[in-house]
Amino acid sequence: MKAIRYFLHYVDLINAKFGWFVAFLMLPMILIMVWEIVMRYFFNSPSLWAYETSLFMYGAYIALAGGYTLLVKGHVNVDIIWGRLPLRWRSIVDIVTAALFFLYIGVLFKESLEATINSWQLMERTMTYWNPPYYPLRTALPVACLLLLLQGLAKLIRDINTAITGRESLAPEITVKEITVA
Repeated sequence: MKAIRYFLHYVDLINAKFGWFVAFLMLPMILIMVWEIVMRYFFNSPSLWAYETSLFMYGAYIALAGGYTLLVKGHVNVDIIWGRLPLRWRSIVDIVTAALFFLYIGVLFKESLEATINSWQLMERTMTYWNPPYYPLRTALPVACLLLLLQGLAKLIRDINTAITGRESLAPEITVKEITVA
């Protein structure tokens, strides 16, 4: 049981730290968009790079925050029936639907990893005038899938424990201090 607690703790910690790090992608993205607005509307001199850079950052932001969002239970949940069920039955429903989650994320991981490897081999670039490299952005998706798979496994372990015991004895215990301190 101690090994399971360590696994859960470190998966939660990794996703919490990634979520904390990824949150800071918003600041440069906002600054780039403000730059673009000022240049476009005040100086009538739009840039070639600002829109695409902010789009890349937003894509990475959304993908890499998935594991953190699962950790803090921020994903959309259909509460019509699930929310009215007792804790044990909610866990059982989550265990049954976990198969769909693992199938989808597993296929997404496999396909995105193949696309990423191919992109790095080809040194893929976008087809715009600016023509930046595309392979770093492609790398974000398999990393995000891996983080989401780990957090999904942690959630499945917690759901199995809750289904057996009827209580949430393995709830995440990550503190703000653990996230912000290296």
